[in-house]
Amino acid sequence: MPVRRADPDSTGVDPYRRLSASQVITWKTCPRLWYYSYIPKLKSPLPPQILRGNAVEECVSRILRESPVYISSSDIDRITSPLNSDGSVAYDSDEGWIGPKLEVIPKENWPLNREQLFNWAVSRMEIHFDNCWNSAIIDWKSSPNRIGKSEDIDPDEGRQMIIAGINLHLDQVELCLGSDGGPNFESWRRGEYRPEWPAPDGFPKKWNSLHPAAENHLSPMTWVEAWEVSRPWFVDPDGSSFTETTCHPNDWFQGEYDLVYRWTGGIRIVDLKASVGKGDRSGGYIEQLRLYSWIWWETHARNDEVEGLEIWYLGPGTIKKVPMPSELEMSKYNDELEELYLKIHSKVPDISDCPPNPSPLRYFDVGGIPSDPPVDPNPKARCEKCDLRGICENSDYELVLPSENRLEKFSHAWPITSMDDIKTRHTVIGEVRELDGPNLNSDGTVDLSFKLIDGYERAKVKVHRFGGPKNVSRSIQNQSTIRIENALTSIWRSELVIDLDSKSIISIADSEERAPMIDIETRVNVIGRIWSINAFPDGKGVARWSITLVDSSGSVGIVAFKQFIPVIAAGLSRGDEIAILNGEIGEFAGQKQVRLGPGARVVLLKSSEDLDPF
Repeated sequence: MPVRRADPDSTGVDPYRRLSASQVITWKTCPRLWYYSYIPKLKSPLPPQILRGNAVEECVSRILRESPVYISSSDIDRITSPLNSDGSVAYDSDEGWIGPKLEVIPKENWPLNREQLFNWAVSRMEIHFDNCWNSAIIDWKSSPNRIGKSEDIDPDEGRQMIIAGINLHLDQVELCLGSDGGPNFESWRRGEYRPEWPAPDGFPKKWNSLHPAAENHLSPMTWVEAWEVSRPWFVDPDGSSFTETTCHPNDWFQGEYDLVYRWTGGIRIVDLKASVGKGDRSGGYIEQLRLYSWIWWETHARNDEVEGLEIWYLGPGTIKKVPMPSELEMSKYNDELEELYLKIHSKVPDISDCPPNPSPLRYFDVGGIPSDPPVDPNPKARCEKCDLRGICENSDYELVLPSENRLEKFSHAWPITSMDDIKTRHTVIGEVRELDGPNLNSDGTVDLSFKLIDGYERAKVKVHRFGGPKNVSRSIQNQSTIRIENALTSIWRSELVIDLDSKSIISIADSEERAPMIDIETRVNVIGRIWSINAFPDGKGVARWSITLVDSSGSVGIVAFKQFIPVIAAGLSRGDEIAILNGEIGEFAGQKQVRLGPGARVVLLKSSEDLDPF
């Protein structure tokens, strides 16, 4: 089965903190690069080449999903799949599938040879291409962090890559035909063979009706039969992203295959690349395929080994075969990767745990063939090309970032806090009043709320909306003096609010301890350069403005919702130096955040055009 759904309730693994092939590759490339990419989440800008890859892969999938027995070359109808409310394909439902409603086209119009099947597939490409291309453009343009123009990417290049993908698949069809369909062909002809996770074909998961292309068991195999039988599993193009991943049995790793060929009785995993195969990334693709071989082995009780790994470079239309890891290597993979998972995901790692230790920069020629020489002799060659060279201490690139501690603006002197000094969590001591709870939940968290009194200071203490604490003293009661550690704070209608989450601890305070509420700062002023624009209101699904700022000490997320989105936001670009004045200190997903609310201001200090590029 190419999909294994996770069960976070039984494993306790946070679904947003799993390892993936891309994370492993990034870590091996440079641990510091991984840190910046996944902890402060310093995103690299999205070039338009991304849209070509997405469009090509979607179009290839839509062609593979169709059948020349049901769909003519000029048919404007398209196969679609029913979806659940979360956007996943409704595999377990018998309703909404278009396949059972399709009419068989006259047999005399079925392709009889490779050339005719190729012409049919290319015609289907032309039916689908514009929709796939335009959808990819819309998706790319929806990212405010994009760079470049969609016009910089030639759609004809995308078409040629799709044609290359068609030809590579037809090689499999022809091979299947020459092998009499493989070990499951006769069962398929009788309408008895359909895998637990069938290839997307417009029919429900459980479908045992005789296929109209199936000939008599004494008849030679036809090209349309070979098309049906050789169809690989792939991610259904109608489903939402990451709804068809496969997870490690212990849920700490996940991956998603492009194509899985099964007609031989064995497993061959194929990764589609809408590129020519040049550059350092080709080395990562090899690692990715080997990881996919390992995760297949792990999710099949270590009994089913993959028989082939291939990268299909659609630029030149060539195949790069990837050596398969041995059973011993896969066992080592499991141990090494679990150790890596525990290192970087069981807790939030410190930057010191992720040293700037870049791997050598590799070179490849067309088709992913290693260049001569295959590695740059300069050990810091990777650093010179890294998107993060401006903020990483291992780089020789000197980028001056803001480090001010004071700003004169609006006839007022604003004290500026460096991003490293922003404190999102606090320890506070006070007396409990109006206690409601504590009540223990089934997941081990505690529900409670109360007033915390410290002299003339008052605070409302409550459970965070994303879940409460687990470490709460059983001795807590009204009028007891307690110590709250690692609490999130904010101001609501002029009242201090203390939110308790899984990191918070409540204990009985010692009589001599002091941690006054009056020392808690909930507002801050910062100056930084815009590293990325992560969200911008689009009038539809997005109603927030979100950016990442960097200064000489670190980074922080800036977010504003609805009426608090500043007018100036529309004119700000990556690289601009801005000031956030009177922002609210917060935290989201473990990251420092400054929210814009009543009284907050955004000031453009310097345009990116007047500053050194990142």
